[in-house]
Amino acid sequence: MYHKNPSFDRLLHRDFQLKRLVQQVDTLNQILDIVRGALPPEVANVCQGVAWAGTELMIAVPFSAAGTRLRQAAPDILRALDAAGWHATAIKPKVQVALQHGNPIQTKNLQIPEAAQTAIDELSQKVDDPALKAALASLLKHHRR
Repeated sequence: MYHKNPSFDRLLHRDFQLKRLVQQVDTLNQILDIVRGALPPEVANVCQGVAWAGTELMIAVPFSAAGTRLRQAAPDILRALDAAGWHATAIKPKVQVALQHGNPIQTKNLQIPEAAQTAIDELSQKVDDPALKAALASLLKHHRR
């Protein structure tokens, strides 16, 4: 499954360990393709990799919701693996947050409009409760920066 390249092929021919590693990666990619084929596209697309732990197949996903979907689909995955000649006794989703793609979610930069700040300031001068007065003052201080 690796990209055919004459230089790489020569290197593989000379380096037995590298050749074995490439074969292992190819095998795991084939298993991953079987797993993905047994899943709905929205779940299949987030499956990032597989590894064996004895007879249990671990599947790396970036979100716990995908892990839940994998657990629900475990019987289908096990049947697909079995049909392809791979015996797995269990499917173990492994949530790997580091696999999440894309930009981190930015928090909103909310600002209270000037007119609202003036109204809050006027309100804080009429409030008798010291805790509420302090909270309003803190809110205004934060938004006037």
